[in-house]
Amino acid sequence: MNPVICFIDDSEFEHDLVRNEIAPLIPDMTFIQTYTFDAARRTLGMTGPALFLLDLWGQDADVSEPYLTPRHELEKMIADFPSLDDVYAGLEHFKGDLNNEYLKRFFSIVNCWRTLFEKICSRIGQNGKYGLSNLAQARLHYPDIPAVFYTRKSLVNDAVAMFRAGADGLLIKPTGTSNDETRHLTREFAPRLANELKHIIASKDGRK
Repeated sequence: MNPVICFIDDSEFEHDLVRNEIAPLIPDMTFIQTYTFDAARRTLGMTGPALFLLDLWGQDADVSEPYLTPRHELEKMIADFPSLDDVYAGLEHFKGDLNNEYLKRFFSIVNCWRTLFEKICSRIGQNGKYGLSNLAQARLHYPDIPAVFYTRKSLVNDAVAMFRAGADGLLIKPTGTSNDETRHLTREFAPRLANELKHIIASKDGRK
């Protein structure tokens, strides 16, 4: 019998990717797909899953008034962000660890955008409560079954939260500049995803 992978995600697009781009390329695994953990339990019935594949980010029901940040607000927020001019200013005359200084300056740009991303996601009501709640339910009802996050938008803080909550792994969803490109990249990623899932399942079995 094929190992059963229970995929829980709140996005129809992601379910379509698994259904049409991943599952057909991994015929030795059976994918059960749901939007909630309760639906997963009903669908599984007496079937024991080999692994839970969980999305992390979802809509937070506690955010009663999701707010899409207008462009003019974003433009105001990013006006003072460091630029490439700040990265390279005087760099040729810097005394000390040049490589480290260069990377620190470049990271200052990344960090500003990362903080902004978290802020606009918070306004929209998108965060990791969805996935962490599903992980908690998986641990409660299926304590010996590995649970892995499969996410696109996670940041460093999310990764820390996932592993503190007991996740068995973190896999990054392929991301293109369009849905078509993301679909193509997902199809290419499918064999690697299969190997990663098999490895996690085997590792968990070996620790029982």
